[in-house]
This record gives sequence, C-alpha cells and structure tokens, in this order.
Amino acid sequence: MNNPTPACDLCKPCRVMLLTTQQFMKLGGEKWDRGFTIRVGLRAAKIHEEVLGKAPKKVRSSTKGAYRNKVGSYPCGVLEQAYRQVRSEDDAARMEAGQQAA
Repeated sequence: MNNPTPACDLCKPCRVMLLTTQQFMKLGGEKWDRGFTIRVGLRAAKIHEEVLGKAPKKVRSSTKGAYRNKVGSYPCGVLEQAYRQVRSEDDAARMEAGQQAA
C-alpha cells in the first residue's frame, strides 16, 4: 500500500505538542532573560492568530501556583518560528550597534 500523503499534516504546526515559552526554552537547553521570553511569547501569539485564526489557549504556568498567571500554550512549530524571528532581530540589532560603534 503506497500512500504518498503523510499521516500527519506537515504543512501545519504540530497540534499534538503544545508548549509554553518556558517549556520550549528548557527543551532547547537555553536560559533566556525575561525580556527575550516575553518577546518570543508575544511573537508566538501573533503567529498563532495569523496561522490558526484564533488566540492561543491559556494554561497555568505551574501546578503549584494554581491561582497565578496564565500563560499561552502554543504548537511547537509556532514557537520555533517566533524564536527564529526574535533571534534574527536581536542579531540584526547587535550588528547595527557594532557598526555604529566602529
């Protein structure tokens, strides 16, 4: 049986693995500052609305602080796009600052 279409629709973000920005950061083995985390989250929310047409789900950030801050839960692909965009903007800003200093 030769099926040319994959079982998972690879053109859309993976809807199975929903992550918060903190979980995505930990999976990558990195430590982001608060400002970078916020920028990635805001960009992910914007991408999520553009691609899926609705606001992301909100979840509690931890099980211990059950009545504290809700954070966005995004498909992994959306977080990857947001991370790449924010990282490239940071790199461009550093390059520009370096050229102005020279």
